Amino acid sequence: MKQEVLRYENIYCSEGNQTLLKGVCLRAFQGQICCAIIPNLIEKQNLLRLLNGTLKPDSGWIYWNGEKINSHRSQDQIQKQTVFIGKTRGIFSQLSVEENIFVANSKVFWWNRAASLCRMAPDLIKELDLSLPMSSKAHTLDYGRQKQIELLRAYVSGRKLAVITDLEMFLSEDEMNGFFELSAKLKSKGMTFLYVSGSDSDLWKHTDEITIIKNGRSISRFTPHHFIQSVNEQNTTDTQDIQDLKLNPIISLTRYVKGGELLNILDTNSAECSHAISMLEGCRSITGKAIISNRSDTIFRSVLNEIVFIEARSLDEMIFTDMTIMDNFIFMLMQKKSGIQFKKSYRKLVKNLTEGIFTEKELEEKADKVSDECKLKLIYYRWIFLRPKILVCIKPFSSIDFQLRFLTINLLDEALKSGIAVILITNHIIEAYTMKGKHLTVENGCLFTD
Repeated sequence: MKQEVLRYENIYCSEGNQTLLKGVCLRAFQGQICCAIIPNLIEKQNLLRLLNGTLKPDSGWIYWNGEKINSHRSQDQIQKQTVFIGKTRGIFSQLSVEENIFVANSKVFWWNRAASLCRMAPDLIKELDLSLPMSSKAHTLDYGRQKQIELLRAYVSGRKLAVITDLEMFLSEDEMNGFFELSAKLKSKGMTFLYVSGSDSDLWKHTDEITIIKNGRSISRFTPHHFIQSVNEQNTTDTQDIQDLKLNPIISLTRYVKGGELLNILDTNSAECSHAISMLEGCRSITGKAIISNRSDTIFRSVLNEIVFIEARSLDEMIFTDMTIMDNFIFMLMQKKSGIQFKKSYRKLVKNLTEGIFTEKELEEKADKVSDECKLKLIYYRWIFLRPKILVCIKPFSSIDFQLRFLTINLLDEALKSGIAVILITNHIIEAYTMKGKHLTVENGCLFTD
């Protein structure tokens, strides 16, 4: 059973009349690398202040080593066994690498001889298979290895938790990989890591659990290492490493696509989400048709096939700008209804359907003259009213501002309530966990699920 080192449960913090944290839930287990992704810089700083004790919680619970602690004593108890590694320089330039690791920490008393302490360096090199030049001055090493020195000092001094932040901002890819390799070795020795990041970069590949914090609260927590084996592949043997298994590019997603449910697919390798999109070839659920074959269909064929794509394009590209909002809806409904009906009948139908959604003035305006909010509602509601079986949204939040993002979430919720199966494909981890639902991740031809 995993031993819990740190847990924040439903933490609320405020300063003056401003609420800074509105229900943060975060945890870290012994021998694991956990990550908190916080896209807002101010919110990230607030969490770090909570961790280092300078921001006191107003309510909520804090647990350290499985025991509930008083919030006023949390700073001392947690900080004594926690190290913070970030952009601040944490090495002593005039000391050697081994002196930085074994001598320059608060647990070494003044009467301890440096030479006797540094005799442990060969054992550490052997234990962790290190390539650091122990006798060299620390300032002569690159920034990535200087951060490794800070981490080794924390390990040698018995710190239980390492809080890491901002490394992806100033370390190269090779330096980051070297730091993560050392982190993996130390976590096998029982050390616990908490990465606090403002971006989704490639951190998810190295972590055991990720928590996403947005608008001051934890919105999602997931484990990225659950692996799905393709039905087209042979079963793995006992000696075969499942992480090395590569999947057939066409993977059946049939069991994940259901009416009224949301499937989020995160594509970490492609800016255009091409790997995730290609996986739709094997999905023939609900309609009996391959989903991907409908991507290039006209809007008329989409109505007939009941499979719709909404992609990250400008709003004007996805509507008939020379028609009014009313005529846009009428035109779409005419593709669905069989037989001949008078336009007056459609107008009455549209007014009934859009009551409380569009005003009469908005319905009579040209589509290119209305606000972006009206255009976005038109794009989604025309399909919600037509009730296709499947709605595929590719990067629906990428090209819109915060206000439209919130509206998009509400529109997708309406689509789900109407019984439409929604597939959301993106290459950003924050977008993939903006809404609740099933979550899949495509990485180097492999498929992972929460």
